[in-house]
Amino acid sequence: MGAVSVLTLRLRTVAASASLFAPGEEWVVGVSGGADSVALLHGLSSLRAEWGISLHVAHLNHRLRGAESDADEAFVADIARSLGLAATVDRADVAALGLVCRVGLEEAGRLARYRFFAEVVHQRGAAGVAVGHTADDQVETLVLHWARGTGLTGLRGMRPRTSMRVSMVGGSVQTLTVVRPLIETARAETQAYCAAVGLVPRVDRTNADLTYRRNRIRLEVIPRLEEVNPRFREVVRRNAQLLALDADFIRDELARRWPSLARVGDEGIVFDLAAWRALPPALQRHALREGVARVRGDLAGLGAAHVEEVVALLHRPATGKALAWPGGLQVSVAHDRFAIGPAACVPPRLPVEPQTLSVPGATPISGTDWQISTRLVDRPCAGPAGDRYHADLDRGAAGLDLAVRRRRPGDRLVPLGMDREKKVQDLLVDAHVPRAARDAVPIVVNARGIVWVAGVRMDDRCRVRPETDAILCLQALTGHELQGS
Repeated sequence: MGAVSVLTLRLRTVAASASLFAPGEEWVVGVSGGADSVALLHGLSSLRAEWGISLHVAHLNHRLRGAESDADEAFVADIARSLGLAATVDRADVAALGLVCRVGLEEAGRLARYRFFAEVVHQRGAAGVAVGHTADDQVETLVLHWARGTGLTGLRGMRPRTSMRVSMVGGSVQTLTVVRPLIETARAETQAYCAAVGLVPRVDRTNADLTYRRNRIRLEVIPRLEEVNPRFREVVRRNAQLLALDADFIRDELARRWPSLARVGDEGIVFDLAAWRALPPALQRHALREGVARVRGDLAGLGAAHVEEVVALLHRPATGKALAWPGGLQVSVAHDRFAIGPAACVPPRLPVEPQTLSVPGATPISGTDWQISTRLVDRPCAGPAGDRYHADLDRGAAGLDLAVRRRRPGDRLVPLGMDREKKVQDLLVDAHVPRAARDAVPIVVNARGIVWVAGVRMDDRCRVRPETDAILCLQALTGHELQGS
């Protein structure tokens, strides 16, 4: 059987078994430009007449890889035109969103994508969005969940069809139906399909960047596990299917108790604290995960440690307490109830007084999730692809007596590549840093003035020159990234 027939058969099988599509529906297809999403779009397009559905392409430019991201955008637009499909293309400053919501680039990109998909689905009146998650993505997700620590629900993996609640800009929440028609298709099969139909998908070079946890799982961990069992991927997927049966049984028992346990409120999902405490311990934890799933639609980033932290909080007097959870969520506790809901994406401001940096060393910034790491090196230490929170400075020009603070009125520097000063306020505006996040941007200074506005621009007078023989490497990390490192 050829590559086209294999993928088409898998699409038909998953669509039928999970009742993904119905005649007369329009579906948005999320397309990044990579092999998986391109094969999904082309495969669905070949079946749309048979199934009686219409398609609309959606692509979000994350603006993380400069000209490469723009080329991805143009590529997707060209494919849509070649298939006779309309497309919605937009851009998002994912790095700025990560700063605002205090999450890493991976989670910020996910949040931006699903907000975008929800907007397009709403505007189009579509049934939902189809995304290109494959069987390999399923295995990587399950290994990632297992390594981080998770419960039964986290080990059953992504489902072919899910309903998720997306926190939109402005605080509203929108329900989005997500389908994964390729969830039983291997990544190699999507690549073979693209080759068979003459498509040359885009290659995202950050997929080889081992800074990201998922890449480390895919490129280093899973290959080693396949040395132990060459059928490791198959085993993981089969285990996930079996665990899904157990999870479904617990889900049904929880659903039976849910009306007396929780309700939808302004804060999110509001639980009766006494009713929750009366649950068996296993159901207590599943109830917390179910609350997250109902608020956000999935459990991405939620580990067992996060759940246990809240369990401990809820078993002691904690009125007025609030605990941050991954994915922009928080758990807030009152005297007789607690709520799981979206947290306000307003990061804490940095101290106004300069805090001395350890050079070399790592300095947590008081009252924030930030840490500034410094290293003394002999040559530029190129940071992760697309990482704006890394800078190599001329050690002589920058000096070793450095401190970090938040912005001050009148702050100026000579931006890299320019020959005159510019206000930091104008730089932040030009970089599309939201107003609420501007006091959360680390400003690294020496006795002369500003040497680096983290994530935005360094001072040109501190740039590395051909004659530079000593380099100071700076890296700004958030608490989310530190946890995953």
